[in-house]
Amino acid sequence: MAGFSSSATIRRPIEDVFAALTDVEKTERWFPADVHEWWTTPPPRGVGSVRRAVVTMMGRRQENDATVTEYDPPRRGVLRGERSGMSWTAELDFAQIDGATRVDLHFDTRASGAMRLALPPFLWWYRRAWEKGLLTFTRMMEAGEL
Repeated sequence: MAGFSSSATIRRPIEDVFAALTDVEKTERWFPADVHEWWTTPPPRGVGSVRRAVVTMMGRRQENDATVTEYDPPRRGVLRGERSGMSWTAELDFAQIDGATRVDLHFDTRASGAMRLALPPFLWWYRRAWEKGLLTFTRMMEAGEL
């Protein structure tokens, strides 16, 4: 298993940050990659909800589905996904700290077959994308744009 972690502190209430960051339909507004996400299951959102993503990264278009496996507003949300030769988990933890919200992302993945060769460059790219994305997300949240 391989992965990375990233964090941000956002000067907004925890409920607002949780709602915006766990709304996959807003991802394309702040994430730096060419990504389009939407829910394929009807509301309400929670454990068992499925989102579909179409992402162009490193010059390749890819699609994947992920299922919400934990949903504890406004403290925690977890998505798990799988696609040809790779499975992954993205955990988002939220904490209220001195009038702001701290977000901790933990991303873990496993790869098999040929995907094992692609894993190191993918993780390097994806970690950088999340770091840039969280900076943009923070700026947009604090400006009231999300």
